[in-house]
Amino acid sequence: MQDQKRFYVTTPIYYGNGVPHVGHFYTSQIANIIHLSQKILGSDSRFTTGIDENSQKAVIEAETAGLDIMDYLDEMAYKHREVWDFFNFDYTDFIRTTEQRHHSLVQEVLQHCFDKWDIYQGVYEGMYCVWCEAFKKDDDLVFLNKTSWETFPITPKVVESDNLIKVCPDHLKTPDTIKEKNYFFKLSKYQTWIQEFYESHPEFVIPDHRFNEVRAFVERGLEDFSISRETNTFWIPLPFDNSQVTYVWFDALFNYYTSCRYSPQNTSILNSFPLEEKEATDYWSQFVDESHMWPADLHIVGKDIIRFHAIFWPAMLASYFGLGEEGSDWVIHFKTSDREKLPKQILTWGFFTIDGQKISKSLWNVIEPVEYSKEYSKELLTLYILSAFPIGNDGDYDRQDAVLMYNAKLANNLGNLVNRVVVLSLKLDSESLFCEKDRSKYLVTDTEIRKAQEYYQNYNLKWVLDLCFENLDGLNKYADETEPWKLIKEDQEKATESLYALAEWLRQIGLLLYPFFPEKMLEMFEKLWLKGYQEILDWGWLDELIHKQEEFYITEKWEALFQRIDIS
Repeated sequence: MQDQKRFYVTTPIYYGNGVPHVGHFYTSQIANIIHLSQKILGSDSRFTTGIDENSQKAVIEAETAGLDIMDYLDEMAYKHREVWDFFNFDYTDFIRTTEQRHHSLVQEVLQHCFDKWDIYQGVYEGMYCVWCEAFKKDDDLVFLNKTSWETFPITPKVVESDNLIKVCPDHLKTPDTIKEKNYFFKLSKYQTWIQEFYESHPEFVIPDHRFNEVRAFVERGLEDFSISRETNTFWIPLPFDNSQVTYVWFDALFNYYTSCRYSPQNTSILNSFPLEEKEATDYWSQFVDESHMWPADLHIVGKDIIRFHAIFWPAMLASYFGLGEEGSDWVIHFKTSDREKLPKQILTWGFFTIDGQKISKSLWNVIEPVEYSKEYSKELLTLYILSAFPIGNDGDYDRQDAVLMYNAKLANNLGNLVNRVVVLSLKLDSESLFCEKDRSKYLVTDTEIRKAQEYYQNYNLKWVLDLCFENLDGLNKYADETEPWKLIKEDQEKATESLYALAEWLRQIGLLLYPFFPEKMLEMFEKLWLKGYQEILDWGWLDELIHKQEEFYITEKWEALFQRIDIS
């Protein structure tokens, strides 16, 4: 399709020093749902994820495990992909920052920014948290009571003692104090440009309260930041000074662009580091240039890394692409055409607790997505994590509530209704369910369908779920009112009409729920004897399917679509 809309969504690249946890799953599932919804709505959609391997923490973990760094990273990359493949995530690219394509792009960017004087040499002296891969100021830290393990803000009223230490609030570790020669990026140069960019694009960060936090930080004044390390050896060397390697964020953030410039022809292409081990012709032939997909329509990130994505990232792109223009006041100003090279939106999610407690291995409350899904179900995890609280808000994952919600909404509401339709249809005299009468009174209306599509376009995924399950409530009410189980004995024509309305309504709701539960919805379509739906949806023909008048041939009883889970 020549006029097909393109859409590009990304997750952050996760640190390659551990197996993905429920927070990673949350981000990746949101991205996958949005990607699938864009595909079925007709967009040429691309979805990038991956791992950030150029980090000191990965080196530390490899040494602890007694492994060569690349052997360790290969193993972790395999484990990450194994998790996402278990959930059948439809990613277009799984990027690793040790890949040659990424090294080449980052060195090109560094040289370009250095040549235009946006990178300069200096000395950094201060605190650095290896586990955050970030430099810290005193007001970024909290006090930790070594006896009680309680944390609280650093304020003038608190008197330091031997029992209190200053730590990173995310990792409860004391940052290293370092002094070394570094190269710095002139972030301060883009202060006015960034503020003007925000003013002209007030929906750049969603939800609004996260954007307000970013704006407030920028208004306090931006400082240049270090983009290299002198004491590390593993990361990408600076092309203009091989004695230094790139600081992780300047390297990592460009993965989103690398994935477009050098898009793999298939997702089986993995690491090809170090550079000298590959012949250029063999390696580069595996990639195609999809720069037309740039910029990203949506970056999905946690609130802990929003500053890097909403402040550092646009400025780095401005430097690389030569955006902005110098005004008569010697200040760089934003211009309208700059928007063509900048990400359109950043969706930020909050943190959540488990059963009201902070996630902690010591409390044994960490949810491993694969193991949890094997014990319960993939759909339970997806349903609750996207229904319990809106994206962007902090929330709590209550494991008992999750099972109750799954039983009520999927096992009882949707699953039982599908089973009813199948079992009762087998008792009809006719071989198929078909009805030429006007059935609009009982079905999902065009207004509701447009509303669901609008929710998808605005990333209000909780609202999509709420709308679908409200319709399922109405569908169950219709079943109770028409009583097709009685009509089968009294009036086969009316029984057929009732069951057809139920099947058709289920079909339409199934299409709207497909991005959340693709495997289960395709299974439901099979139960209703609807063939080839995945191929049709892959072509982006949701509207055609929604309004198609189907005929249902139900010839056999199937296992329950959703197995009820014992709450005990």
